[in-house]
Amino acid sequence: MKRLFLGAALLCALPVWADSYRNCGETWNTSVAPPSRIVALNQHAADLVLALGAGPALAGVAYLDDTGASQSEYFGVPVIAPRYPSSEVLYAQKPDLVIGGFASAFGHGVTSRSGLGRNGVASYLLESACNGHSLDYFEHIRNDLSTLGALLHKQPRAREMSNALDADLNRARSLAGAGKPLSVFYLDSEVNGLDSEGRRGFVTSLLAAAGARNLFADINQYRVTVSRETLLASDPDVILLADAQWSPASRKRQLLAQDPVLSTLRAVRENRMIDIPFTHLLPTVDSGRVALGLAQQFRAFLAAKPDH
Repeated sequence: MKRLFLGAALLCALPVWADSYRNCGETWNTSVAPPSRIVALNQHAADLVLALGAGPALAGVAYLDDTGASQSEYFGVPVIAPRYPSSEVLYAQKPDLVIGGFASAFGHGVTSRSGLGRNGVASYLLESACNGHSLDYFEHIRNDLSTLGALLHKQPRAREMSNALDADLNRARSLAGAGKPLSVFYLDSEVNGLDSEGRRGFVTSLLAAAGARNLFADINQYRVTVSRETLLASDPDVILLADAQWSPASRKRQLLAQDPVLSTLRAVRENRMIDIPFTHLLPTVDSGRVALGLAQQFRAFLAAKPDH
């Protein structure tokens, strides 16, 4: 009965679709007015809305990833759920646009994108999370800025951010040396083994933009779990540690320092490890700045090598 009542209440206030936009290779509809009650179902989706200057329209956020992020408010916006909200919690926000950063943000039934649409709620999935997406992650960011900039009536700000992304990427490329790039092992999580990313993950593109090479870029997969022995044989120059609520960088450092095998890695012995917020390892509007920051750190590592 609760769900039937929810559906009946929504039908009384359905907007008239007046505009369309492309997302994930499909055409979607929205009202002509800019959204006034946006719900972001992932932290990096919320960051994009805030960066575009549409914070006043952000009614709620969910599923914060980075350590240190408040579990009650995010830049003054209520956190409506620690993970993905139930349909009742989501619809209680009376959203007119729901934005997800991962495909898992949209469930089944009334919380699926089609279900939201049938109930008069527009939706957007960041292009890097679309099914069958290309590996041109930076182009996905530009597309997100272009489409959401139009939906939120923030086109000038979107163009400014897109130009800043390209400027930072150009500066990062200019810092890359002519020699062999540093090999980098990305440790996403240590909870169920040493989880990393292969060629299809964004980290490969991010490291390449910073003048380095993902240690497992030759593996044509998104997720990669490696053994201690495999990592020891590869002996990367640098280790990148995701700092996440569910797997803090401090815990990873403790594992690397105390494990009898991993503690012998050069990057561990020489402290060439970089802690980085998890959302900085996803394709976002800050990715150019993140690539530039990594390029500067990699250049410092190279300068400190005995043969330089």
